[in-house]
Amino acid sequence: MSRLNTIAVCVLSVCLLCMPVYASTTFTLSPTSGDISGSAGDTVGWGFTLTNSTDFLVVDSSDFCVGVITSPCSNTLGTYTDFIGPNFIIAGPSPESTSITQSFDSSLATGVGSFLINNSALPGQSVSGEIVVTYDLYSVDPNDPSFDPSVDTISVGNEVTADASVTVAGATAIPEPGSLILVLAGLLGIGYSQLREHLLSTDRARQV
Repeated sequence: MSRLNTIAVCVLSVCLLCMPVYASTTFTLSPTSGDISGSAGDTVGWGFTLTNSTDFLVVDSSDFCVGVITSPCSNTLGTYTDFIGPNFIIAGPSPESTSITQSFDSSLATGVGSFLINNSALPGQSVSGEIVVTYDLYSVDPNDPSFDPSVDTISVGNEVTADASVTVAGATAIPEPGSLILVLAGLLGIGYSQLREHLLSTDRARQV
């Protein structure tokens, strides 16, 4: 390697080391699969873990979207209610916490949100989509008395998503082929017994 190339590599390395490193925001649901279930008329929902160690993340809102994200989103199986947005969640450096975890509790309105399954929903029906969380980033903690959104705003309307689905519980299981044969054999046996009893009764009546 030439002396010029060596100098260029050293300069590039120093520049890379001097560049600020931004930690990515991570968002996971509880359960981590995002798959939940309940009976028709039930209210179910998701817990969450939100992590952000660079700047101060403030959650604006959440939604459950199927297909294209066009909040407010809708679906045919039920109604989603945002919990995380109204709770003024902040994730960031001290004095805040870099990681926020909440379990779902409908009565306490904790977790990312709830899903009310339609009363008319049928067992086995399901809907799949994404939980979409919208947030803003600030260079100063919004709880700090010196906070000024006109100066301290880094970006707004950011989104983070996680796959999610809701299934209506109580689906009727389809019998295994072997089980189905046994059921049919049992029905045939009952039918034969009833027919035999009928024939015997008829024969006794004739003899009398």
